Amino acid sequence: MIRSRLLPLALAVSVLVPTIAATAAHAAVKNPQADQAFKKGIRDVARLEGDGATPSHIQISCVAVPKVDDKGACTGSFDLTKDGKTAHYVLTRKARTFRISPGAIEYRVASKATKKVAGLPGKTDLAGFLQ
Repeated sequence: MIRSRLLPLALAVSVLVPTIAATAAHAAVKNPQADQAFKKGIRDVARLEGDGATPSHIQISCVAVPKVDDKGACTGSFDLTKDGKTAHYVLTRKARTFRISPGAIEYRVASKATKKVAGLPGKTDLAGFLQ
């Protein structure tokens, strides 16, 4: 009798615990900031365009975008390292952030390598968002 009641309870708990943990891990950013969104963009560039490169020396500055429909320019530089080779990237005038809603910011990482390195892109242009 006890086994017949414990088995369904154990199964229910085993189903709910991973679901609750996954929901907490993917919680949205309540008030994203422009610099935070742009740094995520640089990590995405490293992963997607840099084919798994490692970003480092991220020195960027973005104009704050507090209201919906605000646009802000970003300036600065960052490095990507892959297979022991490092390329230095400088942001172009196209690099910007845009607040698309109170809880989401769109970024555009447009940059150019100061010196080309084999295995890494000569220029990047990736758009995405942080929410």
